[in-house]
Amino acid sequence: MDIIQLVLFLLFVVLTTVGYKNNNRNLMLLGAVAITFGFVGLDFMLGFAEGLEGV
Repeated sequence: MDIIQLVLFLLFVVLTTVGYKNNNRNLMLLGAVAITFGFVGLDFMLGFAEGLEGV
């Protein structure tokens, strides 16, 4: 899971930088979604799967 977070963080850095230089808001938004998924979405999905197994 740490490798996925690192990859998504690097993706955030690259997409945000390229989007800022090219004045492309969609790339910056995609970078923000990547970092949000990397640090919040993964934990949410793991917790959700763990909760379903406990039922």
